[in-house]
Amino acid sequence: MLTLQSIENVEDVLSSVENIESKLSSIEDIENALQLKFYQQVTEPGIKNPVKFLQRWSFLSTQVTRIAGAALSRAHIAEIQYLLAEIAYSECGLGNRDEIHSKLMIELINKSPYADAITQRLDTYFLDLFEETILELSQMSQEEAVGFIVSLEAPAYQILELLKQTSIAVGISEVDFLNSEYFLIHDAMEREHQQSCNESMQVIVDNGLELSKIYKGGEKGIKFLIEFLGC
Repeated sequence: MLTLQSIENVEDVLSSVENIESKLSSIEDIENALQLKFYQQVTEPGIKNPVKFLQRWSFLSTQVTRIAGAALSRAHIAEIQYLLAEIAYSECGLGNRDEIHSKLMIELINKSPYADAITQRLDTYFLDLFEETILELSQMSQEEAVGFIVSLEAPAYQILELLKQTSIAVGISEVDFLNSEYFLIHDAMEREHQQSCNESMQVIVDNGLELSKIYKGGEKGIKFLIEFLGC
C-alpha cells in the first residue's frame, strides 16, 4: 500500500502498478494504482489555492454519508452493506453528534482568518458535478460502487497531508491542526476505513466477481476527486 510515509519513495512502486488494467491480480494492486493516480495529479503538483481546496473538502465532508449511502444502495451482499454502513456511521460521529466529522472540520476552519471565504457556498459547477456523481454512483454495479468508495479512502493519508499544508497556508498553526479533533480522529480512523474497503473487495473476490469491475469504479472515483479537489 502506498502510505503517506512512502510517498517520497513513490518511484519505487511505479513499476508494480504500471499498466494496472492488464495486471489486476490483487486488492493491493487496485489500491496502489488508485493512490498513485491521485499522487501524480493532485499531491505531487501541490495545491495552489488552499482556500478553494479547503472550501471544496469542507463541502465533501458534509456529503460523505450521501456518497456512502449511494454506494450502499447498490450493495446486495450483506457483508458489504455492513462495511459501507460502518464507514457512513463513523463519519457521523459514531452516534456522537458533537463528533460529526463535518462539524469538526468547521471547527478547524474557524481557526483561520480566511474562514469566511472558505465557508462560502461552492460554485454551481462543483455543486452540479457532485450531484451528477451521486446520480452516477447510484446506478453503478455493486463492484463499481465498492471501487468508488475504495478510491475515496485509498489516498486518505495523502489528503490528510494536503489538509495540513493548506491549513497552515491559511493561518492555522501546525500545532492547532495536529491537535484538532478532526485530525486526531481521522488519523486514527482512516486505516479502519481502508480496512473496511479491503474487506468489501475481498468479499467480492470470494464471491467470484471481477477485480476489474472494482477498478473501473475506482477510476471513476479518482477522476471525481482529481476534478473536485485539484486547484
